[in-house]
Amino acid sequence: MKKKISKLVEALNHGLVERTTEIKLSLIALLAQENIILIGPPGTAKSEISRRISQVVKDTDYYEYLLTKFTTPEEIFGPLSIKELKEGVFKRNTKGYLPSSGVVFLDEIFKANSAILNSLLTIINERIFHNGSKKEPVPLLSLISASNELPIGDSELEALYDRFLIRKYVDYVSDDNLDALFNVDNEPFQLDEDLKLSVEEIQVVVRLAREVIIPENLISVIKDIRYKLKEEFKDNLDEKFSDRRLVKIQKLLKVSAYLNDRDKVNFSDILILNHCLWNNPDNREVVKNIISKSIT
Repeated sequence: MKKKISKLVEALNHGLVERTTEIKLSLIALLAQENIILIGPPGTAKSEISRRISQVVKDTDYYEYLLTKFTTPEEIFGPLSIKELKEGVFKRNTKGYLPSSGVVFLDEIFKANSAILNSLLTIINERIFHNGSKKEPVPLLSLISASNELPIGDSELEALYDRFLIRKYVDYVSDDNLDALFNVDNEPFQLDEDLKLSVEEIQVVVRLAREVIIPENLISVIKDIRYKLKEEFKDNLDEKFSDRRLVKIQKLLKVSAYLNDRDKVNFSDILILNHCLWNNPDNREVVKNIISKSIT
């Protein structure tokens, strides 16, 4: 698995500049069946990364949409079934829309209105779509989202933001690597079939990762990080380390270890928390320093 993941990262990164970390994080989010949000200005390959990740899974549908405040539920969840409606039944035809897709990319997700927001929360958290009077399971593996801005201080959207376990700030390519942009291959990306994974293989990763052990010394480190973050941000209500996030990062750490052919989490896995434990991008360095000091 370690060799295959290494080849996958290399292939997915082909033609991109300074996007290796984003590719790795998006891939581990997919394999852990978690969600990731890419934050940053337009034109930083956020959509391209999502489309490439969608090719990793060979037997599921991909759905993407750019949200605005005028986006309707029909555009995201599917139109109402006229046939059912004539019989007095409220039901959407979800085929080809978000509820029937395994990999989803939603651009500018925080522009979603309340009519869309409530259904999104249930889909992301419980993998269930309320289709009229019925609860339907959704095949969602990972939701990748992008935004130019974050809902800091917006209580209505904070619950949605908290569902994204991994957060990555994506900036423009540095001046030192501008020359590389002039040599970018503009051919449409196509992932080799032998590198693709099935839904069953991804489910096996999650199942086997449960057997990975988090040693006691690393549990102490994670507790220490949480304590220090609470102390650092005790006067900042925007920065919260929820119980849900604590539970989910354990799963992420175990998947990280498993993908590196280890049966125990080690300190290298802890570094992924640099992309999980901040809400405001302005606090990234503070979080990074706390994690660094806790593992040294």
